[in-house]
Amino acid sequence: MAQAQACIEPTLSQQLGKELVALAVPAFRHTENLPLQMAKWLDARIIWVELAAMRQVSAQCQTVSARSMQHTGVASVSEACALVAAGPQGKLIVPRCSMNGVTCAVAEGDI
Repeated sequence: MAQAQACIEPTLSQQLGKELVALAVPAFRHTENLPLQMAKWLDARIIWVELAAMRQVSAQCQTVSARSMQHTGVASVSEACALVAAGPQGKLIVPRCSMNGVTCAVAEGDI
């Protein structure tokens, strides 16, 4: 959990005073404890994002991860999750950050 916190804390500081209301997590991670621990730590609800939905917004991602493309066909899983959770008018405000095997991104919108 410390590795995830180390990745997320700098990203949260870039939110420019916006409130974090949800943690968007790929549905293929639903059996892992880390998303639940992070949601509790952040006091945020979890939005489980299906791969098909991530693929629909992949072209809107600002960064491209070769590993993500190889395994999922999505440019950036973290950015795609954030965009899907933010809704149709959502926009990415902090692109993908990666640290110690954890990635995160921040989007805003109507969730």
